[in-house]
Amino acid sequence: MAENGGEEKGQDLAFVFALPEEARGVLNTGDWQRVKSSMSLATYRGELGENLVILAISGMGQERAEATTREVIREYHPETIVSLGFAGGLTSGGAAGDMVVAETLMPVEGTTLTGESIATDAPLVQASLEVLADEDIPARSGICLTTAHIATNPEDKALLGKAIGALAAEMESYWIGLVCKKSGVTYLAVRSIIDTVDHQLPSYVVRYAHKVGGKSRWRQALPVLLRPWWVPGLLRLSAAAKQAQASLTAFTLAFAESYAQQSVSSNVVERG
Repeated sequence: MAENGGEEKGQDLAFVFALPEEARGVLNTGDWQRVKSSMSLATYRGELGENLVILAISGMGQERAEATTREVIREYHPETIVSLGFAGGLTSGGAAGDMVVAETLMPVEGTTLTGESIATDAPLVQASLEVLADEDIPARSGICLTTAHIATNPEDKALLGKAIGALAAEMESYWIGLVCKKSGVTYLAVRSIIDTVDHQLPSYVVRYAHKVGGKSRWRQALPVLLRPWWVPGLLRLSAAAKQAQASLTAFTLAFAESYAQQSVSSNVVERG
């Protein structure tokens, strides 16, 4: 456990987001200090819910997710790591901002499993669902897929959902979980739906997402300026992203508070 001024401050948590946009709401709450990192896009240290918390922004994909997670474990020794971020919905119903709590994570390429599935921590899954219910955020738990490429069109997303029975697809959680499993760190993955199964992601967004971290804002905006017919889709996605970010922020803050309370209760029982 980490200490602050010689006093224990509860169980250590680490949150790993893929993109800055996903973490912005949490970083706007509380007092965060940026710390050195050679693997992540950015890493911060702060307090949430009486926990000393590390918040890392890994960037997208397997390589970044694994490297960031290894660094967080090596440098900060958290007891629990939570993978957070946006995801694409794979089943009908629901809306942007709905949450998916992963009970099982599977890596896929197309519709083919490429590795063994891994289970997240069952007590944390249950605690997350209780937090989401208290926050009145629609949520489901089940299988989540980690893919190497963003599923962009409704047909592909529906096929993934039907073929494997999964609720959502993203690009990092399985790899983060695999590092945690090998390191003996408790692990959870919770994702907020940004595009439902019925919506098409604009192709520009996919290219931009893979190039996140680039320095030229003009170059990033130029494709949209040259293709104004993309604007309606981007406006819809912007509204969905705000809702997804709001759900992520509310969950993260409430989960940290709940985690701290559970830690206090556990300490009381152990001392008794």
